[in-house]
Amino acid sequence: MDIIKLTKEHHDLVLKLFGPDAADYYFLINELIDHHYEGPSFHAYGEYEDGQLYSLLLNNFNNVTYYSRTDRGISGYQGVLNRLTYSKLSGPSRWMKKFMPLVKVRSDSLSHMGVVRRIQARRRYPELKLHTISSEEEAGKHYDLLSSTKEYEMTATRDDYIKTEMKRLRETSDRTVYLSLDGRMISSCGTVRESRNSAIVIGVVTHPEYRNQGYGSEVLIGLFESLLQEGKFPYLFYSNPAARRVYKNIGMIEVCEWRVAMVEPHQPLRLPDSDVRA
Repeated sequence: MDIIKLTKEHHDLVLKLFGPDAADYYFLINELIDHHYEGPSFHAYGEYEDGQLYSLLLNNFNNVTYYSRTDRGISGYQGVLNRLTYSKLSGPSRWMKKFMPLVKVRSDSLSHMGVVRRIQARRRYPELKLHTISSEEEAGKHYDLLSSTKEYEMTATRDDYIKTEMKRLRETSDRTVYLSLDGRMISSCGTVRESRNSAIVIGVVTHPEYRNQGYGSEVLIGLFESLLQEGKFPYLFYSNPAARRVYKNIGMIEVCEWRVAMVEPHQPLRLPDSDVRA
């Protein structure tokens, strides 16, 4: 069994590796496509034999992720880890725990990952229009909404937040959507890493004065509807039991337990490439 460096020529093998699980992991597959399988801070490797991939290891900037459809040993990747830069491991918990003995763990947290393929709940407030932030005024209202909650500790000033958020929304395909009543932003959520058929949903928040009235579900359903109409599956990462119930009621399918481990930063060792085949 060889460990090979993956290129875009291996894409069909990668799709075959994911097989029926592909729709559960489009956000990972799209990372490979968007980065053309390689770059200064992006590397992909696979466990290969007889024309078939059995697992893959993805190093995106400071993060390492591993995927396999079957329970396999990971000792073959130890030499690869020595030449990568990373400070975080993330991925399906049952696979990522295999890497724990190879690194010095600073913190280890478990959550869940899910995907929405279809919506099974109806909007409670169809008369409320779903807005997308596109102006500094809206970004400022979003800052005010986040600041109203205990969940978000805003370290940036309002002006700095507006500047950073508008730059992010202009320069990426990400979006932040919201509902408003009487000119006040009352609930919002957004996306990161939006790509051709996937988007990671983040930042679900409702003003404390408007909670337990269905506005959080309402803004999520609106965003999910828009994404699915565009052919993009929404992906969610969560550890809060209440959020889990809301997502499942809307139609989310739970995929796996997800592990994120912050580890002692690793810089690559200068080793020969004898253990990796192109």
